[in-house]
Amino acid sequence: MAAASTEKLPVGEKWIYEPKFDGFRCLAHASGGKVRLQSRQLRSLTRYFPEIVAAVAELGEDVVLDGELVVWQQGRLDFLVLQERLQPSTAQAGRLAAVKPAAFVAFDLLARKGKDLRPMPWAERRRHLEELLGKRLPHGLILMPASADLAVGRLWMREHTDSGIEGVVAKRVDQTYRAGARAWRKIKTRLTAEAVVGGVLGSLPDLEALVVGRFGKDRRLRVAGRTTALSGAAPRELEQVLSLARGQHPWPKVILSSRFGQRPSKPVNYVQVLPSLVELEVDTSYEQDRWRHPVRFLRIRRDLDPLDWQCSAEDSA
Repeated sequence: MAAASTEKLPVGEKWIYEPKFDGFRCLAHASGGKVRLQSRQLRSLTRYFPEIVAAVAELGEDVVLDGELVVWQQGRLDFLVLQERLQPSTAQAGRLAAVKPAAFVAFDLLARKGKDLRPMPWAERRRHLEELLGKRLPHGLILMPASADLAVGRLWMREHTDSGIEGVVAKRVDQTYRAGARAWRKIKTRLTAEAVVGGVLGSLPDLEALVVGRFGKDRRLRVAGRTTALSGAAPRELEQVLSLARGQHPWPKVILSSRFGQRPSKPVNYVQVLPSLVELEVDTSYEQDRWRHPVRFLRIRRDLDPLDWQCSAEDSA
């Protein structure tokens, strides 16, 4: 079962709210003492997370759990470290499990002791899940927080972004589990941020998107991501402000798409422009000086100079 994106939290007594963690969706199958971990795309994750296999096995029951694999590092969820755990070597996977352990945040129980629980409403499945994990909660397994209080849902969205919570997933308490259906609702936390335009995709007469950067502590302007496709009056407005960089530029002529959060990494050709400051709408997935997802252009900051913003950014770092 999956979640469809929406702009607002649904309201009503039939809705429950869960924080949306920044991790890998995962199904954990335990049967006859053996455990399999499987991604939403049906890819086997078993070999990469031996500590989670051991934790699920410790429950001592045949179960199918739905949840999220996460890694907690330095006070927040770290998606990049989670990606590093996907090592081809079994020995390396074991070493990483010891030094960068993952956790499995369980939010649904689909089967228990050979009984299919999917036809049950969410509230009943949740009761069974709480009962299972209440009897024994092995290290590495976590019960997903859930609340019927709208204020709590809003608090997760507004006050916990620094910990890696991306937003909220809303579910109906009377809903059965339907594989493949997008019946849940996903609301991502949206923030605003300032960034420097250092390049464009397309051309200045025909703008498609912006390549944006942010200044690091070393005072270098680093590529931080790209915007979604420009629309409406934005291309014409930007063409009046942006101009070609015909001399020295802080970025190489070709950028790897990994700077935009794309895998596998491919070279991206772009047009270099003189730096201009813009305001963006972004999500919480910002790590290693870049946004993992495309950001959305909001407006040009004509009132600020990029170099002045560099100084203020350094002062607040």
